[in-house]
Amino acid sequence: MRSLWVIRHAKSSWANAGEADRVRCLNARGEKNGEQMSDWFSQYSPLDCLLVSSATRAQATATYVARGFRTHKNQHIIDERLYLADVDTLYDVLNELPDDIQVAAVVAHNPGLTHLVNSLGASSITDNLPTLGCVMFEFEGSWLDLRPSKASLVTLMTPKKLNQVT
Repeated sequence: MRSLWVIRHAKSSWANAGEADRVRCLNARGEKNGEQMSDWFSQYSPLDCLLVSSATRAQATATYVARGFRTHKNQHIIDERLYLADVDTLYDVLNELPDDIQVAAVVAHNPGLTHLVNSLGASSITDNLPTLGCVMFEFEGSWLDLRPSKASLVTLMTPKKLNQVT
């Protein structure tokens, strides 16, 4: 059984005039949520691989994810294709993972991640994966076998939901 974590980047600042979208940083709420979710991630098995968008906000989020999952920096893969990727591109990237990877996470952007989450399971899961929202799926077979409706939902957590639980 393989596990896939789908994680949207944390809340970010809006771009200043002339600032490229790709370089937007996390805002104070994003950093606070990053700390909270990092603690929550620590209850799960470590990741074998962390796929990350090249955007600054995704890489900052990946720092919290990695800390929570106890994932080493050499297990991070920054992939340019994940920046604002559509669902087909997300599947392409995931299908390329080697078979020795059992547990992987992808940190990227909407709307692609919401489409991915809704296509992986047997039914629609969310209208909008919120910032630092994460969904974990399990599936059998290789990463090449990962296709729509081929995974089972295990958990869905968001910072807002986490704050209601604690």
